[in-house]
Amino acid sequence: MREPTVHAVDLRSTSNEIVAELEKKVAAILEEEAKKVGMSVKTDVISTSPAAILPGNRDSQLVKIAEAVHRAMGFNPPITNAGSNNSSAALLQGITSISTGAGPCDDSHALTENCEIEPLYKGIKKILLLELALAGVAK
Repeated sequence: MREPTVHAVDLRSTSNEIVAELEKKVAAILEEEAKKVGMSVKTDVISTSPAAILPGNRDSQLVKIAEAVHRAMGFNPPITNAGSNNSSAALLQGITSISTGAGPCDDSHALTENCEIEPLYKGIKKILLLELALAGVAK
């Protein structure tokens, strides 16, 4: 009997339709490849994070303040009007939100994920400055 193998796939998009299409393609490829070598496939969904778009979020006070703080600290943030990350839950509820990190990292969510340590200190300062800038902002 062959030992089971475990593989992970993290699908994200700003379109739920694209994610559904990719899931079907991945499933078909897995079945096809498993069939070639006489194996079976078992798929477990660990979590889902639906894409979210909130009209006007890009122009909200929260996003403008966050962008200003990022730029003041020397970061060039990739700001979009959609998300497929931790801010999706809020966006889906109609709540303006952002997601931000503390430093430059590569290979997110992979076994090879890594971050540069020195820039993390500046990133932590950026997050603290963002919190201070937002402290008096009402909804």
